Amino acid sequence: MTTSCSDSELADSLRTHIAQGREHLLVVANKFVVRVLAARSTTDDDWLEVGQGDLAEETAKILEQAGKQNRLLWVETTDSAPLFTDYRSQTPLKVTTSYVKAWQKTRDAVTQAGGRQGEVDAKTRFEVASLAGWRCQLDGCGEDLRHHFVPGASGNYGYFAHIVASSSDGPRGDKTHSARLANDPTNIMLMCDKCHRLIDRIAPNRYGVELLSEMREKSVGEVRRLLDSLRFPAAQMLVIGGNIEGQSFAFDERVAEEAMWLHRLRSATPRAEWFARNGSHLGASNSNAYWLSLLELLRTDIPRLKGLLYGTTHGGAQRAPLAVFPLHGTSVLVLSGRLVGESSTVQLFQFHRDQVAGNRGGQWAWLDCPKPATDKFKVHVHRVAEDGEVEALLQVNLTVSPPSSELPAHLFAGGAYVLPTIEVTVDRPSYRVMEHPDDLELVGRAVGDALQIIQDQWRVRIVHLVVMGPATACFRLGQKMQARHQADFVLYERRLGAAQGAWGPFEPTIQISSTEVILPSTGESASIS
Repeated sequence: MTTSCSDSELADSLRTHIAQGREHLLVVANKFVVRVLAARSTTDDDWLEVGQGDLAEETAKILEQAGKQNRLLWVETTDSAPLFTDYRSQTPLKVTTSYVKAWQKTRDAVTQAGGRQGEVDAKTRFEVASLAGWRCQLDGCGEDLRHHFVPGASGNYGYFAHIVASSSDGPRGDKTHSARLANDPTNIMLMCDKCHRLIDRIAPNRYGVELLSEMREKSVGEVRRLLDSLRFPAAQMLVIGGNIEGQSFAFDERVAEEAMWLHRLRSATPRAEWFARNGSHLGASNSNAYWLSLLELLRTDIPRLKGLLYGTTHGGAQRAPLAVFPLHGTSVLVLSGRLVGESSTVQLFQFHRDQVAGNRGGQWAWLDCPKPATDKFKVHVHRVAEDGEVEALLQVNLTVSPPSSELPAHLFAGGAYVLPTIEVTVDRPSYRVMEHPDDLELVGRAVGDALQIIQDQWRVRIVHLVVMGPATACFRLGQKMQARHQADFVLYERRLGAAQGAWGPFEPTIQISSTEVILPSTGESASIS
């Protein structure tokens, strides 16, 4: 075992070796880290590694006991990492309990286990703690240390840790710069006890000056950004998310809020609101069982969503604008947009498959790309309505443009459209089609133009809707559906093919009227009015 160990880990490893008969111990130590080996006798050349790390209370007791029984040898080294010291080339000292205690006392003077308050004045401590937000600054920790600095608090577990050690003999010490930087706030990090021990006693070689400086800068920047976000207007986070054809949906609110910050918004509540969150066992959007189960969920979720939109959820108080994160089946997304409508202030966030997780805002952050051309989304009329026709077909082909021959026979047959047909599309359909926030406005405008022809010119009563588009485009389409004086929309989705990877037929999923959502397969419905 040669990994860096905490005091308790090192002690546990020692107990294991001693229990196995390796009672003789050899310590290789510089001024702040120890490496321990064990053997069955002092003449045994087969010393086994116990570990390297922090010598504190638990490990010290075991070493002191070994010293009392003449089982403890010690080698001093100036190497920064005792792990790489060739102990066989040196003659070890046989030491006692007092030697172990003296080494600890010297080590404490070097690493300043008391918190370094003596050399860091009050003004610098306040500046460091303020910049840190009173949180541990080691990357990935962030422990709240504010209460450790309250007068009269018992215990002191918040430390002002030096990046370049204040002592030239300490970890990351420097004969030229240690004294000069001892009270410099840019050279000091606020840390909890565990992290302070980690960088100074357990794994000092892993945490060099450059790495710790980067961590400090990152921490200060994050705290400043988080506090600055308090100035942003608040928006209610709404997640329209569910499993899609067996693929589970995991939503990280922290990453989503980062995407909001990029648009100068902050979350209005500690938790996001959800709509149509289907269970992990449901994801086949062309299955009758799926829609029957989802309809039951909608009967509960639709009133909740309306309460959120009207403010009744919060006692009638004016609600914040919506920040919508959609990733669901096509039909649910269109229905969600229809329920939210355009009268509400909505900021939409598109999920980008190609975006690398770990970037600020993750896959919810809008891509850094040029503004789209104003004529990006095209409206094509394939067949004009004739007198007396009451049904029409609206195709929205943005991610892919399937051959018309794959449509159901009541929509396309004999090489011709059966119904009056309009298509909203782009020159090159792709899942990357929604890259810029301006795409939301442009696709909404194109869909609005198509619906105006269908509603105002053709005056049909039923619109068959086949959508192949990203989540935000589906939601925007639903927003364009008018709550009143609106035709019924019959939505279609593909069924999975019989063979793996094969396309299945388009089949109706739901029908949206002015007052309800209906399952064409069973006739069951849920009110949306």
